[in-house]
Amino acid sequence: MKTDLTKETDDAKRARTARRGKHIKLTVFTGLVARASSMLMAIVSVPLTLNYLGAERFGLWMTVTSVISMLTFADLGIGNGLLTVIAEASGRDDQIAIRRFVSSGFAILTLIATCISLLFFVIVYPAVDWAHLFNVVSPSAIAEAGPAIAALIACIVASISTLLVPRVQLALQHGFISNLFVTLGLFASLAAVWLVSVERGSVALLILAMSGTPVIASIINGLIFFNRNRQYRPSWSLVSKPAMRRILSTGVMFVVLQLSLALSFASDKLIIAHLLGATAVASYSVYERVFGVGTNLMLSMLVPIWPAYAEAWARKDRGWVKRALTRSLAISLAGSVVFAVSIIFFGSLIVSLWTRKDVSVEPIVLYCLGAWCVIQCTVNALSMLLNGLHLIRVQVTVSVLTASMAIPLKFVLIAHLGPAGGVLASSIAAVCFTLVPYVIVVWRLKQPTR
Repeated sequence: MKTDLTKETDDAKRARTARRGKHIKLTVFTGLVARASSMLMAIVSVPLTLNYLGAERFGLWMTVTSVISMLTFADLGIGNGLLTVIAEASGRDDQIAIRRFVSSGFAILTLIATCISLLFFVIVYPAVDWAHLFNVVSPSAIAEAGPAIAALIACIVASISTLLVPRVQLALQHGFISNLFVTLGLFASLAAVWLVSVERGSVALLILAMSGTPVIASIINGLIFFNRNRQYRPSWSLVSKPAMRRILSTGVMFVVLQLSLALSFASDKLIIAHLLGATAVASYSVYERVFGVGTNLMLSMLVPIWPAYAEAWARKDRGWVKRALTRSLAISLAGSVVFAVSIIFFGSLIVSLWTRKDVSVEPIVLYCLGAWCVIQCTVNALSMLLNGLHLIRVQVTVSVLTASMAIPLKFVLIAHLGPAGGVLASSIAAVCFTLVPYVIVVWRLKQPTR
């Protein structure tokens, strides 16, 4: 017969499991709302600004803001490193370690932001002829080129400094709070863009409105969060070299992982253009983007379970981890298959309504993109578990192997099959060198220890 203490322990475990599930659902729902808001922002901002900016200044705006995608790794993976180590410490109920990681992470991000600011504003900005770099010729565009890139870098630096709060919230399974502030920031940004367009403001003001307003929302989120949760507030006295090394080592592995994935799977268009010409990229890119919507939506649903895995594994709640993995795999497979089949059958109609043009593509391209969508979603579901269990080296190893196989295979298959060969090469490499190793690793984790 169980004692009262055992009963209390069981009750506490059930309550914690219920709370964990509730927070995951809230984070998934608010994450989808935030992503929908971001899509709305992208759709509405174009007609708001295109007419009054004109072709050249609008092109300048789009070109300058494209720099954001080139600076994806500017934080050196610190955000992902923080998420992993804080979630693990949370599973041990180690409040001191959490605050030490928060303080050390804040110190690293502040240092990175300071270095980028000094490098750009002191050395790069004065030395570059920005009008020539962006190839603009009208007097207004020439005058706005420099301030526009300066405004963007300022927003990027500020966003790096505020990256700490959403990662801490996600690690503590309160990602729904940061998602709410992201959504509020996006709507505030849309209002700011509308105001700038009404006043026919400069490109720099548009950039500050679109990219700077969400940063303000993030700052407000941080002030409220740390005021209500003083036990997590960063302190310079708690900055620790071992904690900084742990965050940096984990972050650097994430950077290597992301770079390997980018080389493996984002090189298709470059190779297609090189082998077949730029025109061959056009229709392929449109359908690739359509399939990417499903992959990104599924990824946004999977990310909140990453810190939950870390916390549950640290508490030795293996049963919950197994059930959560089974559910996430089932949802990923079912959702991606339904989405892929739908796009294969109705993709042409969707694209024609979206682009208002008849964008044709060979059926084999649709089949390969559909298969790739399913493979990506399955791999992502397994990756969340490996991230939570801090098995990053395994992912780095297989991603490097995958890239080593995928890139040469793309050249061979694209030359024989056209654009479909690129995504087919990605699929073959991912199954052989990523999916199969992941399944083996996860299967071994599920086996009872002796």
